[in-house]
Amino acid sequence: MTDSTTVERLIAWRKERWKGDIREDNRVVAYIAKRILESGAARREVHARPYLLIEAVMQVVDKKQRVVPFFLNNVQRAFIQAFERNGTGKPYFVLKGRQQGFTTLITAMQLTYCLSRRHFAGFTLADNMENMNAIFMDKAKAMYDRLPKAIKPSTKYNSRREMVFGQLGSSWRVGAAGDNLGRSRTLNFVHYSEVAFYRCRLDSLQRSLGEALTADSIQIYETTANGWNAAKELWDRGGCVNLFFPWWESEEYALDTAGESREDAWLAARLKWLESIGVDKRKRNWYAKKYAGYLDKCGIMQEYPSSAEEAWVANTDCYFDRESVLTALQSLKREDEAVGYYDCRIYHTDVGEEYVTDMRWVDDPLGCIRLHRKPQTRVENGVTLRAPYALGGDTAGEGSDYYAAKVVNAETGETVATMHVANMDDDIYARQVYCLGWYYNRAMVGIEVNYSLMPTRLLQKWGYPNLYMRERPDVLTGARTLKAGYVTNAQTRPLMLSALKAIWRDNPSIERDRDTLMEMLSFVRNSAGRPEAMAGKHDDLVMSLAIAHQVAEQTGREWTEEEGNEQDWIANHFNLDDKE
Repeated sequence: MTDSTTVERLIAWRKERWKGDIREDNRVVAYIAKRILESGAARREVHARPYLLIEAVMQVVDKKQRVVPFFLNNVQRAFIQAFERNGTGKPYFVLKGRQQGFTTLITAMQLTYCLSRRHFAGFTLADNMENMNAIFMDKAKAMYDRLPKAIKPSTKYNSRREMVFGQLGSSWRVGAAGDNLGRSRTLNFVHYSEVAFYRCRLDSLQRSLGEALTADSIQIYETTANGWNAAKELWDRGGCVNLFFPWWESEEYALDTAGESREDAWLAARLKWLESIGVDKRKRNWYAKKYAGYLDKCGIMQEYPSSAEEAWVANTDCYFDRESVLTALQSLKREDEAVGYYDCRIYHTDVGEEYVTDMRWVDDPLGCIRLHRKPQTRVENGVTLRAPYALGGDTAGEGSDYYAAKVVNAETGETVATMHVANMDDDIYARQVYCLGWYYNRAMVGIEVNYSLMPTRLLQKWGYPNLYMRERPDVLTGARTLKAGYVTNAQTRPLMLSALKAIWRDNPSIERDRDTLMEMLSFVRNSAGRPEAMAGKHDDLVMSLAIAHQVAEQTGREWTEEEGNEQDWIANHFNLDDKE
């Protein structure tokens, strides 16, 4: 070693010296600890980045029950890099597969902070007593016991649940998740281990610990998935730095040969997909052999997920085919789609009539509309024909849902536009739908009228030319009359959802909107067998999509002759550049 001491140079030197002899490594880490304490620059490094001590001096028991140096694996290193990029401004949420080493890493991180910071207080919450003891006794204390003497502070108090380092005034304790933990304590580091399996209320825990956390505290939620629960809500909310690491990023998950495995169409499709995204053959071999030990695909999807969405939904009873929805999500690519909203004006005539005019598209990354595909036209024998489109809309109901609309190509069934917004007045919604329908070749528009008739009535008042009409019998005479708008009731709802399910089964590549696909994953059968959104989830986009396909049946599949110079009209009024 040279006189120029940095902790990272010492780590590199330790790695070079490691040949499998733990007794030699004991001598190496004793020397490294001495060099760190002798160097002011190295001490400052450790104070700024305490976790450098993990690879510098710590040892761990590996999966073969051997004591080895704690050198970070790929996913552990990726987490440290994310931590250094993002700092402590937001909590971290690590969604993991089995045995990727995150609990061990986070435990080691807490220990290094306790060793290098005065009056530092760490806290680990496990999902149950058994795991609490395993984290503290088998991981934390085992790592502390193996520290070189020069860098190992004495403990003032050392129990099965807490260590207090007297010289530093720092401490670390563990507990099983429950209400009212953490009150009256100041905490600098909290590790929520296997948070998706907590039996107590997560929001209650957060309130208890929130009062104890310092402004710059480190908070890490870490778990394997466990269905759609409070942990999934936390992941979806966006308040954390969400980190997911698929199983193939763990370097040890690789085999030269796959061994024997049962014939399975799902596995064959999964291996083909893994190959298409660049997962090498040795890792695919490992996956195939691992899958052979599971009775069904749900087990490996939860324990060794390939995507965050797959992890969360592995044990849910999706109404739509779960694997095809997941495949669609995983295959979703960034497309050159427009995001924004429509600006328009309502023109009032002297005789009290109203028209929508001056329609103009406004690009806005926060807009409520996504245009996935532009409207199609073609020329045959000198005549311009336009593709048929259908728009299904779902209003916000009693206020707890979203305003939504889906536009589908009536010929192919593919989704070409999506509208989704939480807060909007009925008349503003009607304006957006009017412009959206007009842009898509004057699509046939059918809006659910269960809760509000206003959007449909406004479209009629403004003279929208292509509205979905339903038959309604007169209560007194029994004569059937036509009424605009779509009614969802006990008769129509099962039929429209069943039809959408069949359409999806036959062609699962038709949906291009991520939010819609996510709603499909959380659309399940309840205990009575009725398909609906999970508790706390929404189904506005699913219902709008189902309505759109019902409207498409009335629209027909035929291309129609374009009236006048409509392409120039669209270009002038909608301000969209031709990108295709």
